[in-house]
Amino acid sequence: MTSKKTAVSISSILVLLLLLTQPLFPQRTKSSLSAGNQRHSEKSLKDNRYFFNFINTTITNSGTEEEKSLFIEAARRDMISRMLYMKFAFNPAMNEIRSTQLILIELFRIIAVREIDSAAQLLNEIAPEVLKTGNKASKKYMSLGYRSVDWAEKVMIMSDNLPEKNYSIKIYEYVKAIKNAKYCKRYGIIALIENRIPPEKRGKINYNKFDNVKNLIDQYIPENQEKYNKIHLDNFYKIENSVSVYDIFTSSPELEKIPEYKNYIMEN
Repeated sequence: MTSKKTAVSISSILVLLLLLTQPLFPQRTKSSLSAGNQRHSEKSLKDNRYFFNFINTTITNSGTEEEKSLFIEAARRDMISRMLYMKFAFNPAMNEIRSTQLILIELFRIIAVREIDSAAQLLNEIAPEVLKTGNKASKKYMSLGYRSVDWAEKVMIMSDNLPEKNYSIKIYEYVKAIKNAKYCKRYGIIALIENRIPPEKRGKINYNKFDNVKNLIDQYIPENQEKYNKIHLDNFYKIENSVSVYDIFTSSPELEKIPEYKNYIMEN
């Protein structure tokens, strides 16, 4: 009898020692998964707010029907995900956030390609005049423009090759590509203005002020005044009309056009 008790005691001690010496891995319960989705949802919703604010001007000023359609669908799903988050339905909220960002990835890539192409085209249109006159300041701005569009292409390729599951990171890279394409257009306009203004004005103009550049476009690029003013407006993230595409969307979201919306309302 004593030997049996001793054997049991020794076995208990061995089990205890094994538990103390081996790493313990907590199980991921439903509550822990929900808490993880809550934290992830909160960060992703902040990211999405930035993405919509950033791209809203470009969509409003020059968006195609395809781009506007993607933008509206993403905005609807974003609004639904915010409603679910407010109701503490973090798991379905996270699902809608992923759906939103997948649409935004497609949208931002389409716009990045379009912005890069139009930026390169603008520089190529200006280049012959700048090269013909040989103005040093103009050539410098042209060089900066080509460098920006080249960098935009590289950043876009980097984003293309990121894993799709890196949703926010992928979109942020497309944001960088679009920004660089817009920098390129700004440099192109400055190069043309510098090439045409009187010598005594060169190097004395603050091109970071919106009104300064607009007045110079009206004065020195009269043959393409409307075209360059639109580009200039967009470069400074201003909209041509007082009402943006996002403003129109928020006035009538029509969330019922998202198939899952009715189920979310019933279940949450």
